[in-house]
Amino acid sequence: MRLSLYDFAADSWIEHQADRQFYPASMIKMLLLLAALEQAERGNLLLERAHLLRESDRYAGRTAVAGTGILQFAAAGSCYTLKELLWLMIALSDNVATNIIFEQIGAAGCAATASRLGLKESAFSKRLYDLESELPSNRATARELTRMLLALHNREAAGERLTRTGIEMMAAAVDKSRIGRLIGERAVVANKVGTVDDLVGDMALLYFPYRPPLALTIAIAQPPDREAAARLIGTLAASIVQKLAFYPSR
Repeated sequence: MRLSLYDFAADSWIEHQADRQFYPASMIKMLLLLAALEQAERGNLLLERAHLLRESDRYAGRTAVAGTGILQFAAAGSCYTLKELLWLMIALSDNVATNIIFEQIGAAGCAATASRLGLKESAFSKRLYDLESELPSNRATARELTRMLLALHNREAAGERLTRTGIEMMAAAVDKSRIGRLIGERAVVANKVGTVDDLVGDMALLYFPYRPPLALTIAIAQPPDREAAARLIGTLAASIVQKLAFYPSR
């Protein structure tokens, strides 16, 4: 298990195996979101620009893009703004939408954002489901995924308006079965899950009504059962919230 927790109230970290690099699955979409927001803030990416869905968008090389999302089933010629594609990428974890955005930003754009934020162990190197590519796999560490959450909350990628949009996209993420599983109404969970055969993970900004937020990443490698891993992440997150939710009043 890899865990990285940052407490904005205490300016402190609690971590376990947080510097071990791994394939973060869809959690790497957080880096792409930050890069897109940064480019939009600079005027290099127009979020209202329309994209007509192409049949080729549903493929990475010769491999059909599967997994989560709705665009793999949408009709070719359907029209989406880049902002809508970002929303699909984060809220529904849409893999086709992710690859379309990645084509706009590119690996170099993601690398530039990562470098500016001091992320030395994280990279979005190639499209999802691009099984034929010889490029290195996407990668991150739990600490750097949490660092991405800090960058979003601290407005390091974009100003107030675009940052608020990014946080709202994460708050709208439909999968709350991990970090948000047992938290209920104690906090707003702005999260991004990641799942592959050998990893179950989640990363989230936790916004409370009465204390500064927490930034939390938990990833479980080689889980024997995905649902059990999701329950464990939920239990750990709930324990953290129960312990820290009333800081500094207790």
